[in-house]
Amino acid sequence: MSTDMWVPDISRIDGPRYLAVAGAIARAIDSGELPPGAQLPPQRDLAERLGVTVGTVSRAYALAKKRRLIAGEVGRGTFVQGVGNRERTGNVIPKLENRGIDLSCFRSPVEGLNNEILELLSEVSGRASLLPLHKYAPEAGSTSHRLAGTSWIARTGYDVPADNILITTGAQQAIFICLATLVNHGGTLLTEELTYSGVKALCSLHGSRLRAVAMDDQGMIPEALEQAVVESGARVVYMQPTIHNPTTITMPESRRKRIAAIAERHDLVIIEDDAAASAVTERPVPISALIPNRSCYITSLSKSISPTLRVGYIAAGPQLIGALTDTFHTLSLSSSPITAEIAALLIGDGTADEIARNYIAMMNSRLEVALPMLPPGLVRSRTGAFYLWLTLPDRWNTDDFSAAARRAGVSVAPVESFQVERISMSAGIRLSLNPASQVDVLAKGLSTLGELIGSRPQARQTVI
Repeated sequence: MSTDMWVPDISRIDGPRYLAVAGAIARAIDSGELPPGAQLPPQRDLAERLGVTVGTVSRAYALAKKRRLIAGEVGRGTFVQGVGNRERTGNVIPKLENRGIDLSCFRSPVEGLNNEILELLSEVSGRASLLPLHKYAPEAGSTSHRLAGTSWIARTGYDVPADNILITTGAQQAIFICLATLVNHGGTLLTEELTYSGVKALCSLHGSRLRAVAMDDQGMIPEALEQAVVESGARVVYMQPTIHNPTTITMPESRRKRIAAIAERHDLVIIEDDAAASAVTERPVPISALIPNRSCYITSLSKSISPTLRVGYIAAGPQLIGALTDTFHTLSLSSSPITAEIAALLIGDGTADEIARNYIAMMNSRLEVALPMLPPGLVRSRTGAFYLWLTLPDRWNTDDFSAAARRAGVSVAPVESFQVERISMSAGIRLSLNPASQVDVLAKGLSTLGELIGSRPQARQTVI
């Protein structure tokens, strides 16, 4: 029996053992730990290593085969299917390219999350008769679901009436609703010079322009914002004052007050995206709490609870919430009362808070692993962030480093993904801290990057 075979840790996974094994296979494929073509252990060998019956592993493999994740070849063994070999039907795992260790995207680190969600699904099925399953839900969401949104947002110190809440299908849709409502086609949206990559994509889809506002180590610079308003005539600004994506910068309270004063002075509306910071309660109060009638505050459960729920919330003043709701109704008619009910149950019984605390604890433990493996002085991080920001040494540019990392089997998110305008800026990359359930996958990826940082780029040879 091989000593280096793939063996998952299922000791802390509740429920039937065959489902635990099947889930571990799916997660390993999703993270790149088991790339296409990788051979799975023989069933008897894996059963012995896990301390389960051969029948348990056999059922797990059968379920994974049914989902088109793996395939058996007579006389050779069982192998991970390539994306091109999987049929569209029956596969519940997102189709990913073979990217090795993926340090570019989000993955929840919370153990036992599947069981928490499954138990709630069972409870929601018993409450289905109370939901409007025969018609569309109210445009902004039912009162009980909007009240859950107020409770979730109140954890930040921002108290919002339920009437000022709009339930959306995640924060990404919430951003687009604000953009479509507040910025004319061809208009300008102000944002930090490094911003969430999803906003860049949404502006391209909407046909609006992004204009960069300079930042420093406290976030958007107030004087730069005021100058951009005067020069551009823009009246909407998108920003992430708390755990800025990608840099993790959190704006201090004093600067938030200055930004709020500028919004009042120049008739600005601020779209405040707090989705990446939704688990964090030890933080400055949102800018939106200072100017509730001039802001659209966005949060969700994706980063702190689960990205599969697709539940987001917009909080806005009375003069804005109606227009936002009209836009949302045009796009989606209403949100799903079933997922909103799951979110309300999670929030109402305290489970969401518990998961969020576990999320922060797990992220902090990953950060403790990461920091000693990277050059001191080049890393910016923050408690509760699922990523850190790494500034590259002068000898590296981002393109060369990202390409070298990719060749070494590690995917990263380069500064160009977040850069609004092509201006002179230090090369940097965003690194996610949870590429897989096993912390050694993170350690392996960071070890690879650490060796790259210490080396020199290969000289490019031009042949003419």
